[in-house]
Amino acid sequence: MPSPLVNRYAIYLQVPDHGKVQQSIAREPSLLMAVENCLNAYQATGHTGFVIDDTRAHREFRVEREILLQLLFLRHQDRTRYFEILNRLDRQGGQDELVSFLAAHARI
Repeated sequence: MPSPLVNRYAIYLQVPDHGKVQQSIAREPSLLMAVENCLNAYQATGHTGFVIDDTRAHREFRVEREILLQLLFLRHQDRTRYFEILNRLDRQGGQDELVSFLAAHARI
């Protein structure tokens, strides 16, 4: 199993009314890679709820349907801003900053 020091973001499925599942579906080294994994899982399975857990900073990003679609829209419409927010959140910030950024830059 990959080291949590290298792959610090654990990705979990989120089931409505039950929260996140116990077993992670993937581990990634950066928030950008974790979001890409969620977008790929969405395209492959249609599942729309994920929790990205930063194991070192003890924070969570809840990527539910609306946020997932906004991220997908931003990735296709403005890749510079897409990379900007995910790289910034990789270092600091949280769910509130992600939501406010997407509300300002990825209106669908």
